[in-house]
Amino acid sequence: MIFIFCVNIPVTQPCLSSTSTVASAGKLSNQHPSSASLDSYGHDAGYINKGYNSWQAWLVVLAGGVLAMITLGASRAHGVFQEYYIIDEFPNASTADISWIGSVQNMCLNLCGVAVGILSQIYDTRILCAAGAATMGLSFIVASFCTELWQLVLAQGFAYGCAASFPYILGVTVPMQWIEKRRGLAVGIVYMGSGVGGIWISVLTRTCIEALGRDWANRILGIIMIVVGVALSPLMLARRPKQRPKKLLDLSVVKESRFLLIAAASFFSMGPNTVPFLMMPTYVTKVLEESIFGRLIAGFLSDRYGPINILVIWTALAAFSQLGLWLPFKNVPALIAAAALFGVTGSSIIGMLLNALSHMFGVARITYISGLVYMTYSIASLATAQSASLMLDTVGHGTDYTWAILYTGMLLVISTVILVALRLKLSTKLLFFA
Repeated sequence: MIFIFCVNIPVTQPCLSSTSTVASAGKLSNQHPSSASLDSYGHDAGYINKGYNSWQAWLVVLAGGVLAMITLGASRAHGVFQEYYIIDEFPNASTADISWIGSVQNMCLNLCGVAVGILSQIYDTRILCAAGAATMGLSFIVASFCTELWQLVLAQGFAYGCAASFPYILGVTVPMQWIEKRRGLAVGIVYMGSGVGGIWISVLTRTCIEALGRDWANRILGIIMIVVGVALSPLMLARRPKQRPKKLLDLSVVKESRFLLIAAASFFSMGPNTVPFLMMPTYVTKVLEESIFGRLIAGFLSDRYGPINILVIWTALAAFSQLGLWLPFKNVPALIAAAALFGVTGSSIIGMLLNALSHMFGVARITYISGLVYMTYSIASLATAQSASLMLDTVGHGTDYTWAILYTGMLLVISTVILVALRLKLSTKLLFFA
């Protein structure tokens, strides 16, 4: 029944001149206050139009993908470090205690999104990206000298997460300002970078740990982050010139029910997304391999049928991968099938959420508005990962994943229900691009 949302409706969105943009802005202001002064593509008078939709714009997209590779990809590869900490470096510590490193890392990576959004309206986004890349690399190098668990939580968790949020979030949102009709595909390409990064960084980390030790694994990754991140920062130029916001923290968008629904959907869908990456390294490898193509497929379908429509289907399928495949069938083929399906669907959700935000609110302040959604994601990732770890340690005795699977699957079901409510709020028509 969920496929009734997915019927292609041609949508005419002409490029407007500056005169017609102003005219349309007046009309839009009567409909959605947050969209005032924006046309159907999110343009406003302050935009840089040179290079828009050109090969230079797609170069920005590719740069964003590489930045996602060394930020979110490195975070997804943290399971290799966690496995080493549990087995070799801190054998007497509980899984829940060790998982604080990855949990704090994921929380800060997204929680700082609001700060990135605010600062991007004041300072040059290229400088912010370079500073963040350099700092996140240094945090990994500092982590190589840490010998206590709390020190790793601060260096590899807190410091890395806060610094990496700048190149990560700018690498995702800045390309959205340069692409028009294929924005979903562009976001898919960017997030595909995190999948590629998760694969090769996992392999590199494991190889370095076995050959050189954990300390040199941290140092090598830190140097790569600094060199690559700083080198790509000049491409992270926001199309809208920097301007000081009237309010340091503008929460007017939070008053809109559309935003509240999509933020709630993000909370319940993105929390479970971190659990497999942190707790099951062998499972993660398969998930990342499949998610590379899943994110491109999701982006292509979002451009054709609408991001909300595809989000409903993708989130429902992600829930099915947990509750319908992994939970009832205790065998390797079922695990591989669940991993493959979750890799295609679950890992694509965040990109489609951002694409949906750009369709509903335009791209003029997409970095800031996305930061608010990332904030809900950060709280969910910390709470979900820690809860699942406690379930594994207490109820599952370290080996039984039943309750963790049930927990994450039900959260995805709740997110699906919220997304259906958002879709019906946008339009009750079955044949509708949303």
